[in-house]
Amino acid sequence: MRTERAISLDALGDAIGAMQITQDEIDALMRGLEDAGREITAEQGGLGEETLKQVLDAARAMRASGRTPSPLDLARATGLPIGRVRNALALARVIAR
Repeated sequence: MRTERAISLDALGDAIGAMQITQDEIDALMRGLEDAGREITAEQGGLGEETLKQVLDAARAMRASGRTPSPLDLARATGLPIGRVRNALALARVIAR
């Protein structure tokens, strides 16, 4: 359910953009939004799921070779815009909760 208190992962990713921000900072931002009563939502459809799969596959491959990938590394590996990579990582964290 979408409410006026909702914020989409796309909007969150657009707001973060290409800023140098850590995973912990993204988590803190999301927790702060949720603590303030905001609902973080994802768009319907398969695009988010497909993007998530691409990003997670690339992250796993990099970790298997001993690298801890940054969002920029993942964007380069997948060919996706950095905002979509950040959205996928944020979605992964929401799903893991």
